Amino acid sequence: MRILFIAPYVPSLMRFRSYNLIKALARRGHEIWLLCLAEDKNNDREVEHLRPYCKKIEPVYFSPAGGLLNCLMHALSPVALQSAYCFSRTLKTKVSDTLSVEHFDVAHVEHIRAAHFLPEGQRSVPAVFDSVDCITSLYREFSLDKPSLLGRLIARIESRKLARYEPMQASRFERVIITSDREKGELKKLAPHLNIDVVSCGVDLEYFEKGDRLGERGKIVLSGKMSYYANEAAARFFCTDILPLIKRSEPNAALTIVGSSPSRQVQRCGSIPGVTVTGYVPDIRPYVREARVAVCPITVGAGIQTKVIEAMAMAKPVVATSKACQALSARNGEHLLIADEPKAFADAVIKILRDDKLARTLGQSARRYVEKNHNWDEETSQLEKTYYKAINSTSAG
Repeated sequence: MRILFIAPYVPSLMRFRSYNLIKALARRGHEIWLLCLAEDKNNDREVEHLRPYCKKIEPVYFSPAGGLLNCLMHALSPVALQSAYCFSRTLKTKVSDTLSVEHFDVAHVEHIRAAHFLPEGQRSVPAVFDSVDCITSLYREFSLDKPSLLGRLIARIESRKLARYEPMQASRFERVIITSDREKGELKKLAPHLNIDVVSCGVDLEYFEKGDRLGERGKIVLSGKMSYYANEAAARFFCTDILPLIKRSEPNAALTIVGSSPSRQVQRCGSIPGVTVTGYVPDIRPYVREARVAVCPITVGAGIQTKVIEAMAMAKPVVATSKACQALSARNGEHLLIADEPKAFADAVIKILRDDKLARTLGQSARRYVEKNHNWDEETSQLEKTYYKAINSTSAG
């Protein structure tokens, strides 16, 4: 198939879903044309990484300042700010022009931020929308959880906009894909008529290879993009409510928070004894390898928490909240440990720090779980089926 892939960012190891789908599609013999936004010239390295997998790549540069201006201009409009931030006439024109002169079997659009780039009205190509998660549901949670009154107010306004805007955009596509049955259910509540297929997230099992060592005793790792509110909230929750309980029993316990663009709140966590905040790192794997246990104390959020399955792929024992595991079929006590209350979470971490046999058993079981349930080739096979459904629905019409 010839596939036009449209994204609101450059797919990369950080934007891992589109990056791995493109790689897997190319390896299965499909021809990929990628049109995407790029925030600055620093994305050039990511673009070069994708060239072996794409017939053509055309990044359109835009500035975060321009994105914020777009949001201000649409603050009172029905357009969700998630989408307004990425408005680009240049990319929208490029998409239309490309479709007018090139034949594609299907167009694949990633995320609500890029949905508006699909041309209005009649199209010569069937289109699939990768919603990833139900963004309306996510912002509804943010509206209840954010610590500041202003943050909750902005999230509440955005969730109300999204409740209309998200299903409106999704309805323009022949098929929609999403990462889990739970997220599918949330999106179906907004638009029962949508044709939705679940294409979960995989792990690059060669990149996140199985580790053969337990890591340093007492070392804990928490990872994720630290400008994202759900990860920021998780870091604060662990540092303020859980870590002090761990250190009572394990005074040498040390936490490393790994992830790009840490917010001020996350940076403040670095002043806590035993806590290190790294900021951006080019490769997260050394930090996961060195740790005895990976933690994911997510209390708000949606979809699959990739840091969980990436750590599991490296045979690292994981302690996570039930919220972090709601899109997984992993079993508590077999593949990882699940705890929600601070004391229960701290006890689970302490148990792994002290019990080498448990740490090794959980890690090996975690790797087997990921190999069976989160393989990119299998997820890409599901995506191909969705492409053919979209193509056939158009042909039938």
